[in-house]
Amino acid sequence: MNLIGDYYVLANLPIWATAMFLFFGTLGVIHVGRDYFEGLPYQVSYSAQFGDAMLFGAVLIAVGILHRGGSVVPEWLQSNNAHVAILVTCFAFGVIVSILTIKGRSGKAMDVYHDVIIAPLILYLAITLLPLIWLNGTKTEMVSTTWFIIIWGLLVIFDIKANRMNQRRWLENHGVVLRP
Repeated sequence: MNLIGDYYVLANLPIWATAMFLFFGTLGVIHVGRDYFEGLPYQVSYSAQFGDAMLFGAVLIAVGILHRGGSVVPEWLQSNNAHVAILVTCFAFGVIVSILTIKGRSGKAMDVYHDVIIAPLILYLAITLLPLIWLNGTKTEMVSTTWFIIIWGLLVIFDIKANRMNQRRWLENHGVVLRP
């Protein structure tokens, strides 16, 4: 079977390259972008700072499985069209979520970047990689993936309850003044 979509990319990239891409494409870009646009590199959302790292752990589990070779991929994920459709749907969902929720958050460039780039990419990876992990992973890999997702979810709940989703407001409430 020929690997397609993210399977092809992740199976052919060194694991360290995948880890660095995920780290810089999320936390790195967010910090640099906020520093550039808002005058301060920050990330007060625990679900984004630490929760995304948990989700990256699940991605790296899938990468390890792909690097072992011989993986079974569900038939519905063996089509380029399926991957394109999932990817387009995820990005459209991100744009819609950004439009609907932007008033309740800061609305700054890096919030939009998170909504329309990071979140859709993580959603795409979840849709395509979780079946791979469930079909090919060891018990330890499946349990670890499940815990990574649970921890991320708990951090999202904490962020909502602690009003950390609107990060600019949270910072202002704690005495930090940012550029308008």
